[in-house]
Amino acid sequence: MTDIDPDSDIELLTSDEQLVARVPLRGHVTDDWIRTYQQLARADRVPAHAEAGADRAWLVVTVPASGSRRDVTGTLDSARSLIAEADQAAAHQEARSNASEIVLTWWANRQVRALRKPIGRAEIVRTGIGAERRWILAIAVAAAIAILLALPPRFSVGPEWLVPAMEGLLLIAILIVDGTRARQRLTIIRVLSVAFVLVLVSDAAFVTVRLVIDLLQGGPETTSPTDLITVGFGVWVYTVIAFAFLYWLLDGGGPNARIWNPPEFPDLAFPEQLNPPVAPPGWRPQFLDYLYLGFTDATAFSPTDVMPLARWAKMAMTVQAVASLGIGGLVIARAVNIFK
Repeated sequence: MTDIDPDSDIELLTSDEQLVARVPLRGHVTDDWIRTYQQLARADRVPAHAEAGADRAWLVVTVPASGSRRDVTGTLDSARSLIAEADQAAAHQEARSNASEIVLTWWANRQVRALRKPIGRAEIVRTGIGAERRWILAIAVAAAIAILLALPPRFSVGPEWLVPAMEGLLLIAILIVDGTRARQRLTIIRVLSVAFVLVLVSDAAFVTVRLVIDLLQGGPETTSPTDLITVGFGVWVYTVIAFAFLYWLLDGGGPNARIWNPPEFPDLAFPEQLNPPVAPPGWRPQFLDYLYLGFTDATAFSPTDVMPLARWAKMAMTVQAVASLGIGGLVIARAVNIFK
């Protein structure tokens, strides 16, 4: 609230016919407030205006040098009364400005949501938008199994065939159930998918820890540059695939939820979601998008174009970045020592 400042001194400038009183003001005086005061003063024919300096604002009132007490006092009181009116008018103007900003923000959000608006089920079925290509998933799982079989036996949890067999059987079970018309098909697929990703991520954690321990304590593969690079690269690729499946399973409730009931606020924000005009209508992320996310996070050790919004996504990307940094840094350091 603006008012005169009784703790400061008033300034008087005199001439033959006029007396100019510079009355100090306190409070937040903006350019809009000054313009508002000038308008009110002109409308009421009050010989006053406001000025603002670097650290002080004044109310400048002009009165006749030979004016009577009543006239001078009345002019000063009128000039002061306009201060409250200027405060009120400026507040209304700010409220109108805020309301305009709110309306524009609301409209911008509605436009974005309209672009994100789920398309009809018939259109989804017709176009196959967001539908996963089974052969891509199968290739990714086959690559993970091949990496496990190629790693030394010490990188296996139990028999060498145990984890690869579990991953292969779970994938086959998912594909079989997905081809049926069982009433609980989606629930069964979800349970099997969770089990598959849990096995994949758990084994990725095991092989990563196994490699780090070997690098620190000196495992069999750490005496040969070729074996070290081969094992290190295999473990790194395996973790990329594992985290790609983790992102694919958890983001937006899973692949089926992303197709039929996409969330209003995604867990992972892809560029196509942040800027819908650059993508086809109804765009949904698919496994290859999450594989790219896993690769970039493992190489850059931080988000690149996909932003984690949910806390679980931030934690998962942090864990992957730390694991990749540890694998890469230790493998390179060990390889340098071997070459020396």
